[in-house]
Amino acid sequence: MKTRKLAAIIMSVIVCVGLMLSGCGKGSGANGNNDQEASGGKDPSKVWVLRVDDNDVYLNEVNFYALSLLEGMGVEKGTDMSTYYSESYPTLDSAFKAQLLLQMRQTKILYQKAVERGITLTADEEAEMNDLVDAFIENYDSETQEKYGLDREVLVKIYTEMGMIKKLENTLMEETEYENLDYGTFYNFVFLTIKLDDNGNGVLDESGNYVELSQSEIDAQKEKADEVLTRLKDGEDPESLIKEYDLSATSGILHATSDSIQSTYKLKDGEVSNVIQNDFGYTIVKMVSVVDKEYTDTVNVYNESSTKSSAVEDQEQAWFDSYFFSADDVDSEVWSKFTFQDFL
Repeated sequence: MKTRKLAAIIMSVIVCVGLMLSGCGKGSGANGNNDQEASGGKDPSKVWVLRVDDNDVYLNEVNFYALSLLEGMGVEKGTDMSTYYSESYPTLDSAFKAQLLLQMRQTKILYQKAVERGITLTADEEAEMNDLVDAFIENYDSETQEKYGLDREVLVKIYTEMGMIKKLENTLMEETEYENLDYGTFYNFVFLTIKLDDNGNGVLDESGNYVELSQSEIDAQKEKADEVLTRLKDGEDPESLIKEYDLSATSGILHATSDSIQSTYKLKDGEVSNVIQNDFGYTIVKMVSVVDKEYTDTVNVYNESSTKSSAVEDQEQAWFDSYFFSADDVDSEVWSKFTFQDFL
């Protein structure tokens, strides 16, 4: 199982939040009154499992994350976790345990960073976390909660940490700068004069140059380009011309930054370029709009979100990479006895 960065913003390391609210976890998890082997018959809240920086994690909290992972992955009750998984992780159980350990460590690192940044929850945010706790309690029966040590105290702790991490990520997003750009729209008509392979890629010779069509075929493409140019300048519909001349594989509507469009083509809205010759054929450009406001608004919304999300993810990964974990950070005896099979 590949380890991955935590997805920023929506706190995907805890994949259960929405699932808990939907009720899909109701009654799942308990398979009897027997204690987990990992607990050694003790109260799970008293069984230390691992430490991340100054944060100690006990078995009851581990149980919460384990339930969350199973819910998020859609693992069905009765699944055999001893099934072979991969060379790196011999069983499905070992793969899930590796992912669980990663998620708990990353969660605690982010929580610690939130503490260091002085992030706290407002009264409204605390109320929201308490609603999540109530939803969890409603969706898991008392037997399951008791078996895994999931009382209100630990649930409030967990959901509070999740709320602080979400708030940290939102803060990081707000701190990330993004500059809006203008984008334009234009039609690009391409009349190829080179050979293509079966995958639609240009065929290259031994010197790495495009293999050209015959001269008669090249002349035919130039004649076609001239015809289309005339008809475009006469105001004919670009889409109709693309269909009539069977150009859909090479031509169509494109978008680019307004600066690049202006510097490359120097056309105003509605203008048509002359036939442009290049290494792969002939090109004609019909400018639709140097600044396409609707497209610009759509792209900037997406790009801003993507840029900020990537910045948050990069920052989080840098934090993760800066932490060193040793064998002493985990109780090997408890961890060796811990198994996801107990929840199924």
